[in-house]
Amino acid sequence: MTALPESPEDSGDLSRWWLRAIGIVMVIGFGLLLTITFLAYRNAPPIPGKVVDAQGVTLFTGADISDGQTVFLKYGLMDNGSIWGHGAYLGPDYSAQALHRMGLDTVDVLAVEQTGKRFTQLDAIQQAGLQAQTAVILKQNRYDATTDTLILTPAETRAWAQQPGYWSDYFRDPAGNGGLKPNLISDPAELRHFAAFVSWAAWASVANRPGENYAYTNNFPYDPTVGNLPTSGAVLWRGGRTLPRRTGGFLRLAA
Repeated sequence: MTALPESPEDSGDLSRWWLRAIGIVMVIGFGLLLTITFLAYRNAPPIPGKVVDAQGVTLFTGADISDGQTVFLKYGLMDNGSIWGHGAYLGPDYSAQALHRMGLDTVDVLAVEQTGKRFTQLDAIQQAGLQAQTAVILKQNRYDATTDTLILTPAETRAWAQQPGYWSDYFRDPAGNGGLKPNLISDPAELRHFAAFVSWAAWASVANRPGENYAYTNNFPYDPTVGNLPTSGAVLWRGGRTLPRRTGGFLRLAA
């Protein structure tokens, strides 16, 4: 069989512009990836060296937060719930749950201090006023970079004290936690470390970034009871991720 003659277009060498175009795309692409990685680390929420109450008494430390993440990974909790939306959806977003409980406990403490009644016993006007106070308290960023210290108000301190108990109850019964092993985490030290980790994640979700009117996580998760409302940036990028991802799809906390 006689071979068909080559057309003039097929016999020429590959244009150098193809190689140049590939090189340009790779340089721009890797440049963007490096820039995004740099910004993710630079803009990541700080991990305080210590968290103290209004009198300066240490409640937990940065080491406790890191140990809490170790507990989170040790028990594979990313396959149950999530942190800042990263993880599974059988259980809760732990940062969102901790934040919401923090808001409920804070507003209840304020209600008792100011009215002598529990929050649920107040009328709608009183409740609205106390919820507004709670949002202001939680939104205020009391992290001092010069001393590497985060200060909690008395109401926030009492709310923090409730966290280990909440998580002990959560891990006790599989019926309410997405099928985890009964009493998956029962060690008091591990529960305290886990509470420190998710409480820090909750703080970073609500405290305003310095110089801005939104949190380190762009006000994620949404929770109007603590003042977390969608920002314009979150609405614009709703189709993608608005939160920085770090090392292996999860956070790497400095010791």
